[in-house]
Amino acid sequence: MKTKTPSAQAYRKQYETAKSLGAAMLACNAVLVPEGYNNLYMLIQNFQRPIMSHNDSADVDYARGLQAHVAGTLKTNFEGQWTLIETESGAISKFAEEIAVKHGGILPLVRIYDGFIGDGDNIKGSREYELIDCAITFTDGGGEIDAASRSQILQVQASCRYNYFGQSGKIGATGSGADVFANTLVNALSSLGGLTPQFNSNDVTIFG
Repeated sequence: MKTKTPSAQAYRKQYETAKSLGAAMLACNAVLVPEGYNNLYMLIQNFQRPIMSHNDSADVDYARGLQAHVAGTLKTNFEGQWTLIETESGAISKFAEEIAVKHGGILPLVRIYDGFIGDGDNIKGSREYELIDCAITFTDGGGEIDAASRSQILQVQASCRYNYFGQSGKIGATGSGADVFANTLVNALSSLGGLTPQFNSNDVTIFG
């Protein structure tokens, strides 16, 4: 029996549509960069890239047995799992200790970049995600030691709870979703000192 498949013309049309949506992204094509520990991105092997979402929808019961639902509130608090590669110099152990002692368990900012700029030599990517107030908890123990494991690297597991507000949640965003705090700051500086925004650099507004 002959298997029925789409025609070559149908495949060509679907292929052109797929190309218009962009090339498929490789799962390795992203890095996680803790603020103040930029070089550690090389040792963070697995993590979850954030994405905007809503909390679970709520059921609504109307009169006469009518059932419906409404969307939940915007989700801003997330949790993900990290896998880090330990080194002989104890880079991850030092990182964990500094989070506990120096930062009180919460790292203020972590950035995730996906895509590449230029030849990929720069760690910045074509998209940037800001993870705010990351509560990083390492699992009990600094990795499993096994005397019989002669060809396996030492990995350390950690969980991270963080706030993520999407691309439109950045202070200084432009367009219809411009940040209210940025607008308030501009108005205050203008009225008090006659200062007006002169130019922007890396999401920072310079007044003069």
